[in-house]
Amino acid sequence: MAAKTRKFEDELKDLEDIVAKIDSGELALEESIAAFERGVALVRSLNQKLDEAERRVELLSRNAEGELKSEPLDVSELDENPRAPSERRGGGEEPPF
Repeated sequence: MAAKTRKFEDELKDLEDIVAKIDSGELALEESIAAFERGVALVRSLNQKLDEAERRVELLSRNAEGELKSEPLDVSELDENPRAPSERRGGGEEPPF
């Protein structure tokens, strides 16, 4: 039976915990190697999930002709205006995704 797919955030938390344990020096060599192997597997899984999310966003960003609409993210706007996205857009409900 296939294992239940875990949420991105849960896997990221596990990876952070593994890094903290390895960095602490409290693990024996064999335990550190096993933890490192688990961390590598988590990184691969997280990268796969990020790639899939990027494909989904790209799909949602195509116009009616199927052309990808690309606009650079203005990070300075986010830094200067830390309000919620719905407030930056002028109110209204959040999208359903």
